[in-house]
Amino acid sequence: MQFKEVVGQKDTKQLLLKMAGENRIPHAMLFMGNTGSGTLPLAIAFAQLINCENAATDDSCGTCHSCRMYAKLTHPDLHFALPVNTIDDIKKPKTDDFIEQWRTACLKNPYLSLQDWYDTIGIEKKQGIIATEESTAIVHKLYLKSFEGKHKVLIMWHADRMNSATSNKLLKIIEEPPGNTVFILITERYDGILPTILSRTQLIKIPIIDNDSLIKYACENYNLDINKARNMVHLSGNDLTELQALMSQENLSGQMELSFIEWMRMCYKFGINYKGLYSWIEDISKLSRDAQKNFLNFSLGTVRECLITNMSGINHSRYTDATFNGFEKFSKMINAENIEPFAKTLEEAIYHIERNANPKILFLDLSFRMHRILHMKF
Repeated sequence: MQFKEVVGQKDTKQLLLKMAGENRIPHAMLFMGNTGSGTLPLAIAFAQLINCENAATDDSCGTCHSCRMYAKLTHPDLHFALPVNTIDDIKKPKTDDFIEQWRTACLKNPYLSLQDWYDTIGIEKKQGIIATEESTAIVHKLYLKSFEGKHKVLIMWHADRMNSATSNKLLKIIEEPPGNTVFILITERYDGILPTILSRTQLIKIPIIDNDSLIKYACENYNLDINKARNMVHLSGNDLTELQALMSQENLSGQMELSFIEWMRMCYKFGINYKGLYSWIEDISKLSRDAQKNFLNFSLGTVRECLITNMSGINHSRYTDATFNGFEKFSKMINAENIEPFAKTLEEAIYHIERNANPKILFLDLSFRMHRILHMKF
């Protein structure tokens, strides 16, 4: 992948190009930003650049032997570490067990979400982790001699999925890596990585994609007119992964939106439809923990947008008239007095989901708490 294939991110590209041009490449870097901002494609493009045989000042050449292998993600000095989990015939999984699926999925869409990856390898109802088996494989690979004589690159996608044992085992090699070895850790959550790992990396914050670049992408890839593209970018929050998800839906009211509205209606009425609430909880409990967390994060964002709409009007929120119909009544119930308990309650639920709380108990308790918040008197 070349920098020209990465949507937007002009300033970040210039920073990485300057590092490569001046041969000041940190041995360990931490790319922090949302998946939809392009953290993964930027990491791959940078790795391709520093291994390119005929690199220009603004990009890799794209035609040399190294670049051709990078285009297929098969370069022998390019390694990945990914969140995985057990499947029927793999009881101690590591990235190498799923590398072909990864290459196919990543080449198809380098902006893929974590849930897309879980769906690809068949662990939809589990949380992926980067376990100690992975750290052993990483150490073994990186101490081997470079095949091509340039940089060995290890890209760790969603590095916050490392458990503490994995992090501790990698501390030494990250701090004192073999010659010409570059670690690129990618995360959405700075607080999800051990401080001892953070202190050994150079942080590069990846911002959201600028409006113009994302609007151009939407027009070219989805054949939208400029106004429609602008609305879709606005709705996605300048997140390319979210934009792709929105465009893949038959209409703008996707499943999470419908599920959230159904849930809030039952929480508000509550005493009338316990059966419906229990059925809803059964359904969401069958989802993977990451899907449950995504739903709660979506709910948190929706509450925020509803508050903005209630206080400042729909023109100031991410939603448009076409997409906000389902939230119109609910937005009137969110105000400056109850936004804090709403947000705090949802954030606590996300925290407990990440720590393997029983989803049925959690969502039942959460529904009771939502009912109380919706009926708070001020």
